[in-house]
Amino acid sequence: MSLPWIQPLSHPRLRNLAVFGLTSAYAALLLLYLFLDRFKGVAAAALLIALFLLRQLALAGDSKPLRLLSLLSPPIETVLLFVLFWQSDTTLENIVFLLFVADLILHYRSRYALPLAYGGYVAYMTHWPAPGEGYVGDAVDLLGYSLLVLGLWGTKLLLNQRDTILRLNEALREESRAKEETAALRERYRIAEEVHDTIGHTLTVAIVALEGAQLLVGSRPDEARGKIATARDQLKAGLHDVRHVVKAMKAERGASPDAGLEATVRRMMAEVARQTGISWRLRMENGLKLLSLQEYVLAGAVKESVTNAIKHGGAKTIEVAVEAAEDTVLLTVKDDGSGADAVEYGFGLASMRDRVQAVGGQLCAAGGLSGGFEVRVRLPRARGEE
Repeated sequence: MSLPWIQPLSHPRLRNLAVFGLTSAYAALLLLYLFLDRFKGVAAAALLIALFLLRQLALAGDSKPLRLLSLLSPPIETVLLFVLFWQSDTTLENIVFLLFVADLILHYRSRYALPLAYGGYVAYMTHWPAPGEGYVGDAVDLLGYSLLVLGLWGTKLLLNQRDTILRLNEALREESRAKEETAALRERYRIAEEVHDTIGHTLTVAIVALEGAQLLVGSRPDEARGKIATARDQLKAGLHDVRHVVKAMKAERGASPDAGLEATVRRMMAEVARQTGISWRLRMENGLKLLSLQEYVLAGAVKESVTNAIKHGGAKTIEVAVEAAEDTVLLTVKDDGSGADAVEYGFGLASMRDRVQAVGGQLCAAGGLSGGFEVRVRLPRARGEE
């Protein structure tokens, strides 16, 4: 249960280290003080150490008495410190009081710890003023004390913020991995549908043709040979579809990690240029790390964009750029084709947009101001892979 007056260090190891270090130093200095003061005030010192230890347990506990103890113990400890150090002339009381204040700041909220810290300091300076310093000396002492207190408080805030950021980063990594797995499952489902719709249909036609040929082989051999030829053509088409699906599944799983996105795009563009005669340029940022699924999605976006540029826009030049933009990866495919005033998301663009959105990205397609067409794909960078 979260209590409104408690705000410890959020990192478990740092919190345990602070508790162990402060408790050990606090108890050791009190015992040393008793030894130097010939064991006067043993009861107060023992009670202080006991309250300090019980308060550490109360801060980690959840029972009602412990919660009440964590609230009431600091003021009681402040009074006991004054009782123990009354008319003391050693310097250990200063260190013990600072350790007590440090413990308050590291374990309590500022609205609870700071009034106790400054109230105790003012009472301490009032009862044991430094001889001969006057108001200027007191002001300097107060300034130094404030720097120490605010430094501890600021350090705690920075450590807690850092721990929060680390936890959020880990949560984002987990979300990114979950999105990648979800997108992979969706893609496998899509491939399964393709297998069912294309290869299943092809094999069905081939089987029907072969069954017909079997019936006609004795009475009408010419028709039987025609049906066998039809079955052969269908089986060839089915084999082509199987190879296409296998290549897509390999790309999804990252089966060729040595190739990478840049090599894949260069090979693709070189083949397109050889067949169509277009000119192309590729700009790829060095050192850009991508997940295999992201490479697959981006390569598919390039392929679809290039196909549309040639088929619908009659492009002669295509530019492809992949670069880092803040916390994202930006793919831009531009061409000098006829362009389009209004973008219609047909099957190709819609499928590409769905794949991009499945991995947490965004797709934007629009005609250029001076002609041509531009497709921009923005994906979140995978921090866990860096």
